[in-house]
Amino acid sequence: MSRLWVSRRCGEALLVCVIVLASCGLPTDVSPSAVEVPSDIFPTPDDQSISGAPSAPDASLHAVFFLRDGRLVELQRPLAAPVFLDAPLNDLLAGPTPAEAETGLESAIPAGTEVVDVQLSRNNVVSVHLNSVFFEVEGAQRIRAVAQLVLTASSLARDTQGVLIFLEGVAQSLPDGAGTIAQVRLGERPRALRVEDFGELMPLNSQSAAATG
Repeated sequence: MSRLWVSRRCGEALLVCVIVLASCGLPTDVSPSAVEVPSDIFPTPDDQSISGAPSAPDASLHAVFFLRDGRLVELQRPLAAPVFLDAPLNDLLAGPTPAEAETGLESAIPAGTEVVDVQLSRNNVVSVHLNSVFFEVEGAQRIRAVAQLVLTASSLARDTQGVLIFLEGVAQSLPDGAGTIAQVRLGERPRALRVEDFGELMPLNSQSAAATG
C-alpha cells in the first residue's frame, strides 16, 4: 500500500509540473533550441562606449603670432591635414581664444580682415593678399599688425625670403618694427619684409639670446 501511495503522489506531482510549465509558456523540448536576442541588447563594436572616441584627424603644428604687452608671442596651433597656405593666416585672423585672451594675449589685426589669396613665389617670397579692412589701422597698431602677419606668414615655408602684403593686386609699402617705410622707386615693388625687421617687438629674452648668440 505504501509503495502504491508513493507512486500516485509522484505521478500527481509530475502532472502538476507539466501543467505549470505549459501555462508559463516555457519550451518543453529536450534538445537545446536557438533563442533570438534583440539587437539592441548588446552594443556593436562600432559603439563609442566600447571602441572609445573616434581618433582625431592627423594634425600638424603651425606658428601664429599674437601680442602681449606690445611684444610678439609665438603660439603653436594644431591644424588638421591637409594644411593650405592660408590656413595658419586664417587662424591668426580669428584672434586669441577666450582662454588665451585671459592670459593677456591680443591681436592688433582689425576684426573683419580677410585673406583673399596667398602665394609662394619661386624666390620664396610669400605674397599675402588682404581686403581693405587690414589697412584701416594706423600708427603703432599698424606696425604690430604687420609684424604679426609677417612673422606668421614667414613660418608657412622653410627659408622664406620675406613677405609682401597686397591690396587689390598692388604690393603695399608698410612699416617695419621701427616704423620705417622704405622708399620705393616708381614702377618697383616694395622690399619684402622679413622677421628680423621686427626685432623691436620681439620678447626681451629672445633679443638677449640673439645678442649673446
